Amino acid sequence: MAHGHSDRPARSHLLRRVVGFVVACALLSFIWFNAGSEGQSRKPYSSLFKQAEKSASAPSAFAGDGNLGTDAKQHNVTTPSTEISLPASFPKLPPPDNEEYMAICMAVKNQSMDLPEFFTHYYFHHGIRRFYIFDDGTEPPLSSASYPIPSSAITWVYFQPHLQSDQLGDREGIQEDYYTGCVQMYGHRHTWMGFLDADEFLEMTGGETLSGFLHGWARNDHIGAVGVSWLVHSSAGLLTRPVEGPRKAFNRCIVDDPTNDNLKVKTFVRTALFGAMWNCHCMAVLKNGAVQVGEHGDMIDESCDRKPITRERWALHHFGPKSREEFLQKQARGKIRGGKSTEDWWRTIENAEQRDCLELTNYVP
Repeated sequence: MAHGHSDRPARSHLLRRVVGFVVACALLSFIWFNAGSEGQSRKPYSSLFKQAEKSASAPSAFAGDGNLGTDAKQHNVTTPSTEISLPASFPKLPPPDNEEYMAICMAVKNQSMDLPEFFTHYYFHHGIRRFYIFDDGTEPPLSSASYPIPSSAITWVYFQPHLQSDQLGDREGIQEDYYTGCVQMYGHRHTWMGFLDADEFLEMTGGETLSGFLHGWARNDHIGAVGVSWLVHSSAGLLTRPVEGPRKAFNRCIVDDPTNDNLKVKTFVRTALFGAMWNCHCMAVLKNGAVQVGEHGDMIDESCDRKPITRERWALHHFGPKSREEFLQKQARGKIRGGKSTEDWWRTIENAEQRDCLELTNYVP
């Protein structure tokens, strides 16, 4: 049996303690929770959603557990810590969010080359000190690589590999289930949690810090989530992966249009008010009648589109296609929910009216 357990009552007790935190997969798959030591808990993946609902009113199953303590810093796989020596930064860096008022949760697979710049951007330029990375079966696990921020800032949750399906929607809802599990496991440690992908880079366009921006919305009990508008970048004509990374290399983006992908938002949610998501872009249900809004308090509905598009306070640069080489790699790894990025989507972005987007090109680090 898994982990060599022979004591059935003890094993049963352990399973009951983690029953609320497993999130939906194939019947024979298993969930691995990486917890900063060699101790790991795993459970059949298929029962996640019902179990998550069942645990919603129960105390945290991690509280008081010998392997999974309540301090987030105890939940990290041992990846190499990094001694950080910074060049002169630009723009001015915000104070670090050492109290972990906000956190980022991500579901990702086979993108170890994309994570270093993502971690760098959010750790230094937005002060994030807690990242929850749900690794959807990368082999070897993403946690085995080295990254340019302290390993203590990253909490890894690893899921057993599965057979990738070419059918779009074959694992429909899995990304939303990951996010739901993230909030249910860790949300009580933070006031806000953002759900982002490795190719999305936030810019605070209005001179505020991310922490200050979110603190402002927290003063209104009617606001449960805030959506940030996409700004989709093209390949900028590059055929191969640029050495300098996406922020500096992909300096062209599509012009706002009422029918293109710039309408979409991504979401930061107040964890105490989290209910359910429409999809990976926005919230479907928030507790206590709360609503999701844009940067000016405008309502965001179930379409997850935001009209008119504005980025006066913040913007989310979405480096979707990247270079042709990277797009083909993206196709090969497929989507977490099944299916692949299509050539039609590539052509739609590449053939759209474009403009220079230089906002992130001077960021250091």
